[in-house]
Amino acid sequence: MNLNATRCASPQRTKGVSLATHRIPRFLAGTLAVLALGVAVPAEASVQAAAAPACKGASCNGKNPNATGCAKDAVTPAGAVARSAGGGPAVQMRYSKKCNAVWARFESAANSNWRGKLEVRNGNPYVFNASPNYAAYTTMVNASLATRPCVEHYDGVGGSWACTKKWYY
Repeated sequence: MNLNATRCASPQRTKGVSLATHRIPRFLAGTLAVLALGVAVPAEASVQAAAAPACKGASCNGKNPNATGCAKDAVTPAGAVARSAGGGPAVQMRYSKKCNAVWARFESAANSNWRGKLEVRNGNPYVFNASPNYAAYTTMVNASLATRPCVEHYDGVGGSWACTKKWYY
């Protein structure tokens, strides 16, 4: 093997500038790159750890969507809003992909003459009362179960629920 063939040519000197002047910027750039990688990896790891859901699927049953962090990525599927024929507040079904869970909530605060529920096919419904102070909601249930949101103008007797025709799962 010819060692001379694999050697790099020595750097050209610029008149009045030493080799050290050319090496310092490269050294600093390399050092900064290493430091940047060292700082970015732990920060990224901590963001991923913070984004991890507290529950998933059936393990979310009966848990609070806000306390578990499931509400952060929640969406209302198209058409998953129940409205009373006589007006009043609407009840949305919320879905978290990250947690694979659903729950129902009032779109806004409403007086306590209204109730909402997340109906679970072949299971017990999650019923909740409206509040004039906050948008009330149910606890969660596994999204693989057939569910739908419902609203009722509560007259003390009950039984006049308005639900979406479609079941979601």
